[in-house]
Order: sequence, then C-alpha cells, then structure tokens
Amino acid sequence: MNKWFEITGKPQGIVVSSRIRLARNIDGFVFPGKLQEEDRQKLLAVLRDGLAGFDLSYMDLKQMNQNEKKALKERRLINSAIASRNASMGLYTSEDESVSILLGGDDHLRMQCLLPGSALHKGWEIMDELDDRINEHFDYAFNEKYGYLTAFPTNMGTGLRASVLLHLPLISRERDFKRLMEEIGRMGISLKGLYGSDPGENYGSLFRLANQKTLGQSEKEIIENVERFAIQLAAQERQAENEIVRTKRGDVEDEVYKSFGVLRYARKLSFKECMMYLSQIRMGIANGLIQMKQPVNIHSLMVQAQPAGLMQYAGRTLSEEECRFVRAQFIRQNLPECEWK
Repeated sequence: MNKWFEITGKPQGIVVSSRIRLARNIDGFVFPGKLQEEDRQKLLAVLRDGLAGFDLSYMDLKQMNQNEKKALKERRLINSAIASRNASMGLYTSEDESVSILLGGDDHLRMQCLLPGSALHKGWEIMDELDDRINEHFDYAFNEKYGYLTAFPTNMGTGLRASVLLHLPLISRERDFKRLMEEIGRMGISLKGLYGSDPGENYGSLFRLANQKTLGQSEKEIIENVERFAIQLAAQERQAENEIVRTKRGDVEDEVYKSFGVLRYARKLSFKECMMYLSQIRMGIANGLIQMKQPVNIHSLMVQAQPAGLMQYAGRTLSEEECRFVRAQFIRQNLPECEWK
C-alpha cells in the first residue's frame, strides 16, 4: 500500500497536507521524562496491552538504528528530539502511515493523523474516534480546570495541535513575509519553514502553520482558527501565482522547464537544489504550465529525497557526496517525462 504522501491523482494544491496531533497521559503514571528505564518498560507493556486489538503495526524505537529513526522523522512520524533518544519508546502506525501513536515520548501517548491536502476536519474525526477507543482502555490524566495534563504546559487543555503544510513559493519571497510571520505569531498561530527558519533559505518553500496553545479553546475553535489562516495564506499565494502567470508567463514557464530539465538529467543533486527545482515544478503543475505524462506526487519526491530515505532506497549507508549522486538517480527514476510544448 502507498503511504499517505504517495497518493497521486489529487490536485497539487497550495495546502500540501493536514495534521491533527493529540497528547495524552495515563492517570497514575509520571511523565516519561521522569521514568527510569525499568519503569519505562513497564509503561510500554501496559500501553501495548491496551492497544493490542488495534489494527496498527508496532515498531520498537530502541531496537532501531539511527538512520531508521531519521527516516521516520523525515516522514514526520517522530520529531528530531525523539529520533536522537535511546530510551525505550514504541511507535504504532497504520499501513499507509496516516495514523500513528508514539508511546513513551514526551507524553505517554502522542497520536497523530496526517492526510494530504486540506483535511483538518477529517483528521479530527479520525483522531477523536481513536482517542475515544483508547480512553475505553485507559483513564487519562485530566484536571477540571486545566484539561488534559501534559508534559509541556503549552499542550495542556485539549492537548490538540492542528497544523497544515503550505507551499508558498511566491509570497514567501516578498520583503514583508517575515513581518507577516511575526504578526501571525502574535495571534496565537505559528508559521515556520519546514526546512529552514529563514524564509529565503527554506528549501522547497514549505511552511507549517499550527496553533501555539491548546488551553482555553475547544478543539473546534483551534481547528477553525488554523483553517482560517491557512485559507487566507493560500488565497494570497494563489493571487500571486495567477498574477505572475498572467503577466510573466513566458519567464515562469522557462524557470519551470529549466527545473524539469535539471532534475531529469542531473547526475548529482544537493538537497537544496532538489527541493528548489521540485518546488518550481509543483507550482508549474498547479498552474497548468507543465504536464506530466504519468501522475506524480511532487511532495512524495520531496519527502523521499532526504538523506535517511535515500539510504533506505540505496540499501546502504551513504556519505554526503554519495547522497548527491543517489538523489539524482532517485529523481531521474521517479520523475515522469513531461508533455513538451
């Protein structure tokens, strides 16, 4: 089965993906950060026993090597901090990796749903149902005043993080974009580059928009707030793309086809180069400037062109220089030919 990010046939829109994440802790256990290794193992045994009937596959993170954990990070199943730890932790995933449950990370349970496109409400429906099922097996740590108790105070309340991944190749280049990011932050929403903090150095022009707090708001309010900002940013980007295609179509087409030519025939590619050129092609497909002979999900190529994913593709450890050659090979094999105009 394809992973959620490998699905083809859907429009390559400005909203790349949507994620709903829930933090939960089991009443009667201290937070994982305070647990000794023996107690961690006991916690994992209790959690696995309660989740035994769920249709999910289990991975023992402690038994995985560093590259395997980095590959999970690249696919957004765990974060950098979790990938670097050697403590006992577990990860349940659905076959397509759209649903996952991290055991023993910062909280006892970190559940998440990742879906392509604009799908926060659908993701919440899936997570809400999963949350209720798990709650049938465990009593959550809950306070009438503060809501769900979590390892980080910023997650208390609903314990919900709603985020969308946006492709913003044009408005992110504008001079006042950094100020826009700061203004959004003052409204309780963060907008950060996925592969770099500075907008000008964010490879691939991918930005993650998410709520900053969970206390004092309902799940519905959080989701609608994030969705509202996502719609506004997508509208600004769409307007900018429509305008540049209308006024400078030839120049934009030239950039798109040059990017395609490099990716199809290059023998070595840095991650930065790969992401920049794929970003151009993604925008070109979205605006009808270039058409592929076979369906392709450009975001899937972006995910799999990262170092740990390339090492899994090659089946061996790669140096940074070797990664450049393997990356180019991977893109040549997986980027279809285009319909030349």
